[in-house]
Amino acid sequence: MNKKFLIAGILAIGAAAPAAAITTFATFSPNSTDNISYVGNSDGTGTISSTGAPVTFHFLDASGVTAVQDVAATLTFSASTGPGSIVGGVLAYAPVTSGSFRLIADAPTSYMGHTGTNLLSGRFSGGVFTGSVGGSVGSLLNSLPPVAVAFTSSFLGFGSSTARDISLAFDGINPPIGTSNGSFTGTVSGNFGADSSSGSPNTVPEPAAWALMVAGFGLVGTAARRRAPVTVAA
Repeated sequence: MNKKFLIAGILAIGAAAPAAAITTFATFSPNSTDNISYVGNSDGTGTISSTGAPVTFHFLDASGVTAVQDVAATLTFSASTGPGSIVGGVLAYAPVTSGSFRLIADAPTSYMGHTGTNLLSGRFSGGVFTGSVGGSVGSLLNSLPPVAVAFTSSFLGFGSSTARDISLAFDGINPPIGTSNGSFTGTVSGNFGADSSSGSPNTVPEPAAWALMVAGFGLVGTAARRRAPVTVAA
């Protein structure tokens, strides 16, 4: 019997170019609990969103580990998911079709010789949610191609990067994964990576990034149409 399910966990999204070494350049941590929600629909699709959630944004040094500047900010996030599946009654996953986010400083901030409020914003397509049935946290699976990510920032530029990724970790999921049609509230934190970033901000996504995203959306649609449902023994 087929079982369709929408789940939460860690959202892993990455731009193509597997040979590139991606370094985490920024993270954010929550300043409140239950700062994100997911609503599942009867057809297996769903929407995950956060509006006006207070967070602390961290710019990291070249090692991708040490924070060099912390900024009070507000998170806005929205993503659509396609029908998901439960495998063996244990692992739940759902493909991400598209989404966007904004991390805006609460006050004008100076960093890398620039002043502004757009700490980091972006659009993406592709990726996957994963988690364990009955659990309150998720676990990370590899990104599912095709994927595409475009970043913009008042402080950093990504014109020379060929690989980017986003990882969002969900904690305190309630109700647990596998109940209530997949709908939940939880607490989210996140990491952002790229194989190259500079102190020359690009306020509009570079043409190559838009081309990658357009191609990614097209391939995601094709994959969704061709995707066979996962069959799980009752």
